[in-house]
Amino acid sequence: MSAEPPVKTRIEGYDLARALAIWGMITVHFRIVMAFHEKQPDWLYWCVEMLDGRAAALFVILAGIGISLRTATARSKTISPQTDELAKQTTNPLAAERRILIRRGLFLLVVGFLNLIIWKGDILRVYGVSLLVAAWLIDATGRRVLAVAGFFLCGFVVLMSLSDYSTEWNWETFEYHNLWTARGIARNLFYNGFRSVFPWTGLLLFGVWLGRQQFSDLTARRRALVVSATLAVTLEILSALLVRQFRAHPHGLDDSSIVALFGTVSMPPLPLFLASAGAAAVAVITASLIVAERFPHAFIVRALVACGQMAFTWYVLHIVLGLGGLIALGLIDNQALAAAVASAAAFFVVIALLSLAIRARGKRGPLEWLMRKVAE
Repeated sequence: MSAEPPVKTRIEGYDLARALAIWGMITVHFRIVMAFHEKQPDWLYWCVEMLDGRAAALFVILAGIGISLRTATARSKTISPQTDELAKQTTNPLAAERRILIRRGLFLLVVGFLNLIIWKGDILRVYGVSLLVAAWLIDATGRRVLAVAGFFLCGFVVLMSLSDYSTEWNWETFEYHNLWTARGIARNLFYNGFRSVFPWTGLLLFGVWLGRQQFSDLTARRRALVVSATLAVTLEILSALLVRQFRAHPHGLDDSSIVALFGTVSMPPLPLFLASAGAAAVAVITASLIVAERFPHAFIVRALVACGQMAFTWYVLHIVLGLGGLIALGLIDNQALAAAVASAAAFFVVIALLSLAIRARGKRGPLEWLMRKVAE
């Protein structure tokens, strides 16, 4: 991969991948509400389990890529040798972009805490904190961005060695106790929430670095797709072998500890999961770039791209309307797993079609519009 792109532009493959992330998160969340304890049929349960955490990782990495794309022009002007032209400007473009990211981060923190009232799995607060960190790093070198990403990824392992990850969790009911205390808010946000700043901010910063790479060449995209998909599959096989080995020879570990340490479950998000989820995300992103460029006018591509362009709106509304609707209809607990997956798919088809209609009229999603009004 060559140097970072000199200008920011809308690349629809990223929007397509963002729609797939939304679909994955909707499926996981519908399953939690409708069929949390259901595990049949086996193949479908495995598919949903593979989405758990990986859809969120894709969403967060794409957020990082978006930051790099929107700040690319400002960074190229800042490092331009034509400093006399830059000196004539009344506002440093990089400083302006940093202010926007800070305002967006604070906005997402507020929306995230409001969302947390109704959905304990909120990721917007983590997104908000991550934007504040990314704002500090928009003029950093790629090596420094990766170093800070590593700090958040490895920092989680350090936190686990110092504090019990299960504190305040009831894993049978998937409920978090004492959330609305100062300690509960801090612990949930930074360490052991459904998604937390450590290590998820590291994935967003990996996305910032990834967005600085050049994927305009089809050969580079195909190479990245093959390498990332191979790595993801290899890590899953390695995980399965390790879990099998330690179940046969546990060395004093119980089954839940074996799965947590050597599996690729998203809670706790240990390095094996993070590496697998990151590789899978790169595979989906590069595949989406290839598909969007190869079939730009296909109906399904247009619908997915439109949905991805309204991802913030649909993330919030799938909780308020989607999960809220399930609760209002009494479709909670003890529903068939297949029913949960089918309901998620139906909901996603509806919002994709709505997105296509809205974008065809030149409109933005309501929350995308509000964020631009408030935070730019």
